Formats: sequence, C-alpha cells, structure tokens
Amino acid sequence: MNIVVLGLGSISKRIILGIKEAEGAVLYGVASRDREKSLQYQKEYGAQKFFDCYDDVWSDNQVDLVYIATINALHYQQIKEALENKKSVLCEKPMVASEKEVEELFAIAKANNVFLMEAHKGLFTPLNQKIKAFIDSGELGDLVAIDATYSSSMYIDNSDHSHWVFNSEFGGCTFDIGVYPISYINYFAGSDIEDIHVERIKDKLDIEIYSKGLIRYKNGVVGIFNSSWISHNENNGFIYGTKGYIKTKNFWKNNVAEFVDNHGNVKEISVKLVSDFKGEIEHAIWCMKQGYLESPIMGEKQSKEILQIVNHK
Repeated sequence: MNIVVLGLGSISKRIILGIKEAEGAVLYGVASRDREKSLQYQKEYGAQKFFDCYDDVWSDNQVDLVYIATINALHYQQIKEALENKKSVLCEKPMVASEKEVEELFAIAKANNVFLMEAHKGLFTPLNQKIKAFIDSGELGDLVAIDATYSSSMYIDNSDHSHWVFNSEFGGCTFDIGVYPISYINYFAGSDIEDIHVERIKDKLDIEIYSKGLIRYKNGVVGIFNSSWISHNENNGFIYGTKGYIKTKNFWKNNVAEFVDNHGNVKEISVKLVSDFKGEIEHAIWCMKQGYLESPIMGEKQSKEILQIVNHK
C-alpha cells in the first residue's frame, strides 16, 4: 500500500518510522510545501518520491493512502481535497473541529469509494489490543470504570502562546491532549454515551488550560478524564473491574501494564513495541484490503463521539 506523509513537522518522523515497520505499507512519498525539507526527508527515510506541491499528491495515481500530519486548522480542506481526488486518508487527531465536518467528510469518502479514519494510535498499540483481549477473557470481571489522565507543561513552556495549539477554534488542552484519554475511555467502555459533564479552566485570554470530565455510558461504565497544560503529573490509565484493575503509565504508547487483582496480586501484561504508530497504520491497510470505507473501531461514529465530549459545554 503506497503511503504519502503530508506535513513534515516533528510528529512526522515517528509516523514515517511506523509506516516503515508496518506490514503491507510502503513509504511512497513525503510532502511539504518546503521543497528542501521534503527532499531532505526523502533522502533520510528512503521515500520513493518527494512532493513540494500537495496538488501533485492528489494527481499521482500511485498514491493509495495519504497520512495527513499538518496543523489542525488545515485538516478539513486537505482531507476534502484528498478524498475528492479518490485518495484514502488517515488524519492525525483531532481530525476536525466539529461533528458536522466529520459527517461531511465521511459522506465525501463514501461518495468517492475511499477510506477515511482519524488517527488515534493509542487504540491500536499491541499493549492496548492485549488489554482488550484480557478484558474480553473475563479476567478483569465486569467492567466498572475507566480513569485516564494526560498532562503536559505546554502552557508554562510557551509563554508567548504563539504555537498553533493555542488557536481559539482548534486549540485548548482538551483538543490537544485530552483526546487521548477520551478516545481510550470511549474504546474500552464499548458502549453508547448516556451523559457527559465537563469542567474547564481557562486563562484570562480564554485559553483552556485544564479540563476534567465524567462520561456515563449506557452499559453502566463510568469514564473520568483529565487533561492539563499546567502540570507534570504522571499520565496514567486505570481500568477497573469487579475482579481488580489495570494500570498503564503513558497508556497511549507503552509496552507494559499491571493487573492488580482484588487480593493484591500483581500480574504484568507486556508486549513488544517497535513503533506506537505501526498498529493504526496496519489497521487502516487491513480495512482498505477488506473494502471498508471506515474503520469498525475508529469510524465516523467514534470520531463524532470524541468531539461530542471535547466540545461539550
């Protein structure tokens, strides 16, 4: 499957390594409007082609899948152009800013018979797939609650607030990092949402710097998420069942977790991890080979549910 990475910011290096590790994936091209950067990436990572014009990506008949890794404000238009030119798309989170835009883009994908998926890599890591199998086996008992936190010092470390994540429409700590615990909780809860409550703290410039939310699901599971730009807390995911709980530090990219049963016994859950992006890329390729136009795990419904929580007033 020929893949082009569009947008060559810092995250693109990890995406490219994931593509190079993924079964069935070919790093066909790298694309940036900065010609020198695109050429440098091609040489460094061994891509077959480099692009300094995005229109050339859309018109290249050898391109099967475009991984969009540009800033959030550009996603909607770039996804739309790719889909209308019959290119399948995997787009970095958050894919777009509204549920309406999600609906529009998935409708365009279906009309052009191409695949579209929002890239939430944490759902597809070997560890979280193993944890899902562990829960499905019944060892955790009945699922009760999920609690996940992602914090960083983004607000403290960027005092001039010039970074794009501080944009009023596409920024804020929930859009930037809160989507990690939200997607994690939503995935493991495995149920439709019944109720949402979110509290937010904003600074004097109306920049959201902290959020905490409670999500109730129709199957009775409760999810609690925290996102913060003003702390250095440990970023942990906890999954609670009637027979114990699972704890994972850095739950979106780790290779080891602990299951603690009700008697205090600890069992390690571990996997080999070569790239935290490998799983989502392989999943997208699998979906495309099956003829799916959206993922059964991270499709239109899931993208809309995440935004429903992110944008909840």
